[in-house]
Amino acid sequence: MKTNKNEEQNSAPSYTSCAGKVRACVWESQESSGVRHKIIVSRLFKQKDSWQRGRTFYGDELAALVEAIGKAQRWIQTRHRQLEFPRQPAQADN
Repeated sequence: MKTNKNEEQNSAPSYTSCAGKVRACVWESQESSGVRHKIIVSRLFKQKDSWQRGRTFYGDELAALVEAIGKAQRWIQTRHRQLEFPRQPAQADN
């Protein structure tokens, strides 16, 4: 099942990492080839009296961008391990 832009706007991401004003949102989708992850990165900024999301970054925001993407990457790697090696329920000793 592929996720389109409207579905992303109507559903919560599987994971969100934040660093400063930078946010990396991860959506998980099941496709015929297996589980896939899509990342959308944005920057929060205030315009007049409302908060907006931008898709461009200033040079002084690059460290936050790298941090947010790094957190998302670690979450995806952990998620892949969980899917590949699911935990088995503990069995009681008799």
